[in-house]
Amino acid sequence: MFPSDRRIRRALALGAALCAVSAAGACAASPARPGAAHAEHAAHASTASPAASATVEQIATALGCTAELGTQAEELRQGACETAQGTYRMTTFRAEEGLRSWLAEAEPYGGVYLVGDRWVVTAQSADALAGLRGRLGGSFETGAEHTGH
Repeated sequence: MFPSDRRIRRALALGAALCAVSAAGACAASPARPGAAHAEHAAHASTASPAASATVEQIATALGCTAELGTQAEELRQGACETAQGTYRMTTFRAEEGLRSWLAEAEPYGGVYLVGDRWVVTAQSADALAGLRGRLGGSFETGAEHTGH
């Protein structure tokens, strides 16, 4: 396993945990009003669950591979696949806030991220992501470079 793969796997795990904690905290942080709890929770649930713009499977198809699914939680789904250009890790998010939280946790570990509307794909280099950007769009974000780890 490449050192960057370990960093990416750790970042994915940290991001999944952070998303779970923030999702639980968002519901718990609502102010209590008699008789309003059910209505507030229903409103929160309906606004927090828009359909993802691309699924892990759709991203894998655009890459020309079949995704092996990993984490499948309410707030995110993760998968990976390999092509001749390299190994790709794909994560889709229920909400934009989840994506931003994940990136905040992952970027200190370095790497290149192709980021779209509630999805992110990582690979060994920006060159490996360039073709996917042409098919799905998105923008490149780069994490901090850490050496010697």
